[in-house]
Amino acid sequence: MTLQIAQLLRVAKRLSEANGYLELGLTQRALDCLEGLGPLGPFEVEVGLLRGEALRRQRRYREAASVLKAAAQKSHSPQDRSAWLALSQFCRQAGSSAKAIQMFARARGARLPKRE
Repeated sequence: MTLQIAQLLRVAKRLSEANGYLELGLTQRALDCLEGLGPLGPFEVEVGLLRGEALRRQRRYREAASVLKAAAQKSHSPQDRSAWLALSQFCRQAGSSAKAIQMFARARGARLPKRE
């Protein structure tokens, strides 16, 4: 199923708004912008990154890590490692050094065995 252009434009506009709110330090407004978007299409990873960053700024580290992990797993591009890198930082801030090192290794391109 392909997304309609109108939906893609709507998501892109909301991403821009959320990014602006984040730059202004209005984290809850940024999160509100990203709610109820419907199908995200190619913007799924970017929405996850913004949500994760907003949650991190609210010091909701566990939630941020969960959102970022989902975004990182959906990212199929080897060049797009920003989600894994952000997840590493959030794990460190949440107090999980071992997990932070693991996520950093993934960001650097290491293939680690799955452990959940």
